[in-house]
Amino acid sequence: MKFIKTTLTIALTGLLVACGGGGSEGYYSNNSNTIENNPGGTPSTDIEAAQAQLDILKREGQFLFGNYDPNDATTAKGYIDHALDTFAQGPIQLSLDIRKIDLTAFKATNYRDKCFPLSKTDYRACYVFVGEDIKKVLSGYSEWDFDITAEDLKNIKLQNDQITPNLEAYQSNTRIYVFENENGDKNFNDVTITGAFAYPFQQSWGIQQSLQKRFVLINSATSDYKITTTATVKDPETGNDVEREITTGAISIYKDLTSRDGSLYNIQAGSGFNVLINDNPNIPFAEPISFILNSVPGTSASASFRIKASGEQELFLPSITTIDGTRVENESPDQNNQTFTGNVSLSGNNIFKFKQQLSGTLNFKHIINGITFKGTSINNNGTVNTSLSLPTGVTF
Repeated sequence: MKFIKTTLTIALTGLLVACGGGGSEGYYSNNSNTIENNPGGTPSTDIEAAQAQLDILKREGQFLFGNYDPNDATTAKGYIDHALDTFAQGPIQLSLDIRKIDLTAFKATNYRDKCFPLSKTDYRACYVFVGEDIKKVLSGYSEWDFDITAEDLKNIKLQNDQITPNLEAYQSNTRIYVFENENGDKNFNDVTITGAFAYPFQQSWGIQQSLQKRFVLINSATSDYKITTTATVKDPETGNDVEREITTGAISIYKDLTSRDGSLYNIQAGSGFNVLINDNPNIPFAEPISFILNSVPGTSASASFRIKASGEQELFLPSITTIDGTRVENESPDQNNQTFTGNVSLSGNNIFKFKQQLSGTLNFKHIINGITFKGTSINNNGTVNTSLSLPTGVTF
């Protein structure tokens, strides 16, 4: 896919609605899971409902508790695992890695004097890295696909025509923008990632295949920040090169230059991700997961990632609008519709690869579907043990 030119759109929205993926309530409606806090802040909730919600989280989101390894084929990955691992390994890690390179070495090939020629709100210059060329700039991504074409999606089907986004929407390249700024202090501290990509993970259901792939789209329909690219693609009927406009969502990650402790990276606007998973052997079609993250800098809804001076990391996602998906089972008929909302907070060393370390402590506080889960996970040679301090009376 050949990159030609881009424009951008920023739409501020107060409410984002999920596209694709599971139902609106899942196993438990928001009403049955809601808790009330007393003036002292101590949760009071039905222990049985809290335990039931925890059991779902343990199945769908071991990432929340540090007991997750993308390279372990024997451990089932749930909706939350797919969503948060995509966010961590994709936008967060890519934005960190691109900041390490010497941009001046790419002045002749990747510099744009005005990044968005048609924009009336953004006159910045930028360095832009597109598609498979990203692998020439960044190491460690040899098994990733930064240019999703119809050929990459061959032999994949969706359940029906009502599933959105459709497969055509996933046909896009990845684009990483690193922006200049009139204020020299701000130079190259704003990194924006847009488009689609795919990357591998391990998952075996005891049949044959264990190497699986996540197809990821930053969705324009559920993102505040959108970028339109004119690209050259293959016409599926004629095989000829044709120009087509592709609008995808984007995520902007800015490094706060006045952080009180280490490096603070703030998400500048809400972003929506769709993750297409094709590992379920019960069905012939792939199943989509939707992940919508709200973020408004300077408010309590500001999402961030921090690397402290000590090396400790903190992930704070205070306004997750949606994580949802389906996973069909036939023997005990169930579509496993699940929807999760709330916030996620993790702190510790190497929090995204906690289980892969020899030792460590991970602190967490999550509010999922109205219930607060607070506690600590301790890693001892890859064995993770988790204890809860909240909800009271619920054990892990």
